[in-house]
Amino acid sequence: MDFLLILLFYYLLPFAGMAPLFAKANQPAWAALVPGYNLYVWTKVIGCPTWWAVLWLVPILNFFVAAGMLIELNKSFRIYSFWENALAILVPFAWLPYMGFVRKPDYDQPTWAITKDLKKRYRIAQKENDTVALRKLDKENPFPKKTVVREWSESIIFAVFAAHFIRMFLIEAYTIPTPSMEGSLLVGDFLFVSKVHYGSRMPMTPLAFPLVHNMLPFSTKESYSKTPTWDYRRAPALQSVHRYDPVVFNYPEDDTIFGGAAAANYGMQYYNQINRELTENREATRQRLWRERGKDIIVRPVDKRSHYIKRCVGIPNDVIEVKAGVLYVNGETTTNYPNIQYKHDIYFNGNIGNKTLAEIEENYTVTYSSNISPMGTGYTIKADIPAETAAELRKKYSNVIDSISRQSALSPPNTYGGGIFPFDEKNYPWNIDWYGPLTIPAKGKTIELTLKNLPIYRRIITAYEGNTLAVQGNQILINGEATTTYTPKLDYYWMMGDNRNNSADSRMWGFVPEDHIVGKPLFVWLSLKNATLRGEGGGVRWNRFFMGASGEK
Repeated sequence: MDFLLILLFYYLLPFAGMAPLFAKANQPAWAALVPGYNLYVWTKVIGCPTWWAVLWLVPILNFFVAAGMLIELNKSFRIYSFWENALAILVPFAWLPYMGFVRKPDYDQPTWAITKDLKKRYRIAQKENDTVALRKLDKENPFPKKTVVREWSESIIFAVFAAHFIRMFLIEAYTIPTPSMEGSLLVGDFLFVSKVHYGSRMPMTPLAFPLVHNMLPFSTKESYSKTPTWDYRRAPALQSVHRYDPVVFNYPEDDTIFGGAAAANYGMQYYNQINRELTENREATRQRLWRERGKDIIVRPVDKRSHYIKRCVGIPNDVIEVKAGVLYVNGETTTNYPNIQYKHDIYFNGNIGNKTLAEIEENYTVTYSSNISPMGTGYTIKADIPAETAAELRKKYSNVIDSISRQSALSPPNTYGGGIFPFDEKNYPWNIDWYGPLTIPAKGKTIELTLKNLPIYRRIITAYEGNTLAVQGNQILINGEATTTYTPKLDYYWMMGDNRNNSADSRMWGFVPEDHIVGKPLFVWLSLKNATLRGEGGGVRWNRFFMGASGEK
């Protein structure tokens, strides 16, 4: 049905409306409904190069080519107003049938070719300062002269239009807001994120305020319309998501949040209120929240959920396990990338000074310190640092550091950590240091369902793939039919922060579906010190410019 609607509104209606226009331009009307040939005839009607028709095959670029050809088509039929050009670009499926069957304008001339010739002659006359030729060209110009206001308005709107599509399909700037990727990326790093590496995702909510994500500027209101909504699609990808890639994605649990008055009382995270309850209390908590705060609960579509950045440590079919705080993928420890941070204990011999302390606090996240004074003894600092850095610190501050060692796992095995996916303390008593093993679902690979493992796959079946799920006695019902298996329609991924002891990641909210993948971070283009989170004071970290997303130049 979705395909038929797209075919109707974005092909049949607009090109059927062009049939009478082609006839008035002395071109065959039937050509309007012949795929490919209609674009060639269109170039002849407006007088542009015929190779423009080929550009319709280039993703993203075809939006700009189509916009230009629609404006030139209007001009070729003596339609010049700003708003009529805007309608042609925004709603061609309505505008072109209106032109062809209702307005029925007369054809004038192939304006693109005429405009190009006039611009060339204007440049020559201006270069030669030929006032006579310029006056003659003004008289020959068949197009109405634009006011200064219109010139500026069109320039601004085109710039916004271009920036919006570049941001949507090609590349977007992203800021690191939390320390979960420290070791590789710091709070205050500004990244460019490529949308094309993993395939540009087509918008699912096409009607949205330009150049913002999900909230209107200076407002608590959402910035998009849920009507219409489109199904998930991607342009061809340059590469697949590789294991250990840093990835920007839509935060899965941002599908439901508190807004309005409830945000101040509960915070934004709706699921935090539910998942911290015992298993038997969660459904009652869910019902109470909707009953008490339903008017303040916001349900967001996939492409309008908040952006997160983590490292993809597991791809479809991988087995993930954490033992004593160390990640294992398919039974092997992960040593494929540097800068993984863990909590370390640093003990000083009492000769530490303010300068040494300031250097450590500026470069690393200090989570605990005691006896911090220039005259004190027995200084202790707990800091999140990479294992490689521990050796460097020991060497650099050998005169004041007694010892530096990585902390053992902070939680014992077989102990439920609270708020840990899949939120089943009886069957899955996991925590951030002892987790799994867990197999990541793959598209098309059937899963055996049991009442025990159902919590692992519940959101995949319902929230991510749109099925209904119920349990009656010992039976599992999907879309009303009893079953013991489920075959995912999407691939799934496992995301973790490089700052392993200080990261809200897949251990807390589970799998990331492929339709949530946004793009691949490329490099840091700006890095600002953050006084609140890192105690650095203000300023710019010049040494991080053009650093890769994995923390390497």
